[in-house]
Amino acid sequence: MGSHLYLVLTLVFYAVGAVHLLVQALTHRRGGTSWTAVSTLVGFALHTASLALAWAEAGHFPAVGLRDMSSFLAWATVLVFLVTFVRTRVEALGLVVYPTAFLLVLVAILSRSTPGGDPVLRSLFLPVHAALAVLGYAALFLAFAMGVLYLVQERELRSRAPRVFYYLIPSLERCDTISGSSVSVGFGFLTLAILTGMLWSRSAYGRLWSGDAKEWAALVAWLIYIVLLVARYRTGWGGRRAALLGIVGFSAVLFTFLTMTVLPTAFAR
Repeated sequence: MGSHLYLVLTLVFYAVGAVHLLVQALTHRRGGTSWTAVSTLVGFALHTASLALAWAEAGHFPAVGLRDMSSFLAWATVLVFLVTFVRTRVEALGLVVYPTAFLLVLVAILSRSTPGGDPVLRSLFLPVHAALAVLGYAALFLAFAMGVLYLVQERELRSRAPRVFYYLIPSLERCDTISGSSVSVGFGFLTLAILTGMLWSRSAYGRLWSGDAKEWAALVAWLIYIVLLVARYRTGWGGRRAALLGIVGFSAVLFTFLTMTVLPTAFAR
């Protein structure tokens, strides 16, 4: 089977896990989590196989263009979610992660592969830089998701008649703690991604900084997260303000991802 077929099967299993988790959450049932876990793990294994085959088919690391990056980011998002779930057992996070992973895989399936004739794409810096970048994006997405869940839960607590989300989302303190940890991890990966990206640029093009849109967006996001981390750990600034700043920071990260995948000049300098 080719990488595309594996990707289609991945989409099916992620969809099964998402639907099962949603039904379980809405009906307040707690006996079927294993089905969601099995579906997710099988889908993740198929997704890993798809990436490996795509690497072999393309002859370079599959991190070029919309198809490759969407698939790779979905894979990293599910990986970070699984690690987080094992540590925290927060099922509500899956209500944000599953639709996102499903959408990214669907985009990858519907997108065309990008020609990879450029010898620069065979550089060892590409897999290192791309892996660090998508893991950072995935961790920061989880921080963004927990920030959104924090704001939703805060609104539910302020209402006189809490709805179903009140019972699905963990406490405000738990949301804030997981979000803060995810920001720390994501910031570390983002920093390393920026450094390896500069080394890759130096090796390939003879300059550390070209000043294109994705580099400026990455720098802006990095600075926003520095402010957030300093505010959290030096002044104890968390809660609603941290959630809002995390959402702003992830907007810059999202812009970076779009400039890398959608714009035709993403890898051209």
